[in-house]
Amino acid sequence: MMKTVLISAALAAGLASGAQAAGPSFVSAGTLTVCTTANFPPLTFKKDPGDALPVGIDIDIANALAGEWNATTAFTTTDFAGLLPTLGSGRCDLIISGIYINEERRQTYDGARYMKSATVLVTKAGNQDISDPQSLSGKTVALESGTYYVEERIDPLNAEFKTAGKPAVTVQDYPTQQAAYQQVLVGRADATLTEEAEGAYRVATTTDQFKIAYTWQSDFTYGIYMRRNGDDLTRVRDTLKKLSQDGFFATLAETYGLDPAVFEVDYDS
Repeated sequence: MMKTVLISAALAAGLASGAQAAGPSFVSAGTLTVCTTANFPPLTFKKDPGDALPVGIDIDIANALAGEWNATTAFTTTDFAGLLPTLGSGRCDLIISGIYINEERRQTYDGARYMKSATVLVTKAGNQDISDPQSLSGKTVALESGTYYVEERIDPLNAEFKTAGKPAVTVQDYPTQQAAYQQVLVGRADATLTEEAEGAYRVATTTDQFKIAYTWQSDFTYGIYMRRNGDDLTRVRDTLKKLSQDGFFATLAETYGLDPAVFEVDYDS
């Protein structure tokens, strides 16, 4: 279970030891601007809607990176579908927001891995009809717009259903994961797909409303995206390695009640 005390910017910076890592070009002015949804707990969210600043795993990572680069953080919030366009327009320096590394995105932007993930299927707590992907035939799934669940999960599943002569999965798009959950809760959708840590957090904090019906085994990893420029990607990767060596990610895992293995990624891949 996630501890109630979140890692602060000061603690994140304090975890680093020795010389600071060389900063990328986009923090030369002393500010690191990060794109995030602030709507994807426990990675990035606001504990109360009126809060000025988001909190969570991704926010702690952003603050730790900024600390290594002798910079302060500023956050630009948008819905998930707006993350990459906002980065591309230059309105932020990095995306740290529970977004997967994939080759299509890396055709345009550089991306550095930092955390493992898996996809989960979430239904209402009392749903006995859906227990695995095959039971989604003929059902409706609510998804957050801009995520890769259609291409990675739903399209292959619908191809199987078509071959077998079974009804396809119907997909509804919503601007936030919270909105997708709401459709499941009120019965307009049968299920939603989300990230494992987010799904577990949602189930734990909404008593008897939702359950994780199925978990896909996967090699998905979250990534930090940035515009291509010189050796910026190398510097971000080197800083992530330094944070790992300094014990930052071990502390982060303990704070949020995660298996430390979720942060054991190949930073150079």
